[in-house]
Amino acid sequence: QINLSQMSLILLSSVVLLSTVNAGVITINDENREIVLQGEWFIKAYAPWCGACKSIAKSWVELGKWSEGREYNIGEIDITQGYSLSNELLVSRIPTLYHVKNGEFRVYRAGSRDVDSWKRFLENSEWERIDPLSWYRKPGSFPMTLFGLLTKCALWATGYHGYMTKELGMNPTVAGALLFFLPMILLICFFIFGVCSVHYFLGKQKPADLVGMQRAKPRTTSQSRTDDDQAGDDTKKDQ
Repeated sequence: QINLSQMSLILLSSVVLLSTVNAGVITINDENREIVLQGEWFIKAYAPWCGACKSIAKSWVELGKWSEGREYNIGEIDITQGYSLSNELLVSRIPTLYHVKNGEFRVYRAGSRDVDSWKRFLENSEWERIDPLSWYRKPGSFPMTLFGLLTKCALWATGYHGYMTKELGMNPTVAGALLFFLPMILLICFFIFGVCSVHYFLGKQKPADLVGMQRAKPRTTSQSRTDDDQAGDDTKKDQ
């Protein structure tokens, strides 16, 4: 028997699944981006306003229907939403198609963009002829993760700048200065706090008997000669 809580969980999972799957095409976002690292995927990076993207939209849905019950997963990601995966892929033109298998990303560069060509590409493993992205270009690597975060911060700053100028009526220059200097000041304060904390907890403290003692200055060569001459004079006087 299924109780009420289990039924609610099943319904919630169904709603999430339906919201990310459209006729066999899975929508990739920040919440489910990890699924592309398992199995074999064919992903389309697109923008809603792109005419070329619209021209292959129906063919992509047809490919998604064809993939149902097969080992291939068909996905798409909207680059205008600022998702981390699209930022890390460094999409320079749209639409761009990516083949992904076991975390290895390859860019589909074949000239034909029709369903039959895509089917042959997958069934005949034509993707094996394409070199995968280098380790530093691969999504999830440190360079691409850092770039994705910077891109996300830039998008956030752009959106908030528009809010400050349009909704709050602030001067664009003042709003830009605030968005630039405030994070810099916070970053500097955080850095100073971190250095002080590390020094306080991990820094070596002097023993109690050495506190306040000054280290003797090293004697120069001229000082040593002067001391030797003075010692010689004292010896002559004693004799």
